[in-house]
Amino acid sequence: ITTVDKYQGQQNDFIILSLVRTAAVGHLRDVRRLIVALSRARLGLYILGRLSLFKNCFELTPAFNILCKRPTKLIIFPKESYPTKRLLNSPDLPEEKVEIEDVSQMAHLVYEAASKRK
Repeated sequence: ITTVDKYQGQQNDFIILSLVRTAAVGHLRDVRRLIVALSRARLGLYILGRLSLFKNCFELTPAFNILCKRPTKLIIFPKESYPTKRLLNSPDLPEEKVEIEDVSQMAHLVYEAASKRK
């Protein structure tokens, strides 16, 4: 876990970018910080936050217009675990899938999964 400013020059395969503790756009209004935040994942970038807040920020509009062309909801296959044997473009998707609508649904899903592991 680190901040955008400390992440300059680093990369990871997967990044979870948390914008959830934000009531205002704040320091991400600087497009250079946003570019660092969005460009450090090699395989997967997951952004958690209030889309409407950032989408309406004039300075960030071009970047968020591009982001919004991609799916904006997280889809989870609860019965699939890491490492999966399924190939990325495989038509054989697991039957059960959950589309996460909001943070409370995500919290509930995590709680249920953790309870089953005990």
